[in-house]
Amino acid sequence: MRPSSIVAIMQQPEEIELPARRFAGLTTRVEPNNPYVISALWDRVRTDTTVPRITGCVNNGAMVAVYTEYESDYTGAYTMLVGYEVTAEAEVPAGVRVIEVPPQKYAVILAQGKQPQAVIEAWQWVWASSLDRVYTADFDEYLGQEDVRLHVAIR
Repeated sequence: MRPSSIVAIMQQPEEIELPARRFAGLTTRVEPNNPYVISALWDRVRTDTTVPRITGCVNNGAMVAVYTEYESDYTGAYTMLVGYEVTAEAEVPAGVRVIEVPPQKYAVILAQGKQPQAVIEAWQWVWASSLDRVYTADFDEYLGQEDVRLHVAIR
């Protein structure tokens, strides 16, 4: 297996400020002792008939994974959404959840390599890092087969 090429990028993540964002997709609650619900959510999104009917997708319809409603920190439960970033005018079918994220400062980490392994390694780095996280809403933006940009909310 080819290792992901994220180590150098993660030494000094880029810090950016982003305006408010709106995401629409399917959600699940993730408990720390049951990470298998994450792959089950991705499987649901791939086969669901409502997700493709979301209109107003931005960023050329790049898929996103949003992590929010943290119980505490990365060791506690949280809500995960898989779907799209959408405009305020987007039409969202019944059964699809919308999450509004306020303006926020983020550390941005590019996870390049075989997925999902590169994303998993990037998040492991985040959990072990000294980033001053705020646990409001983090998100991953899937840019291609081997390129994912993590946005980790920081102070």
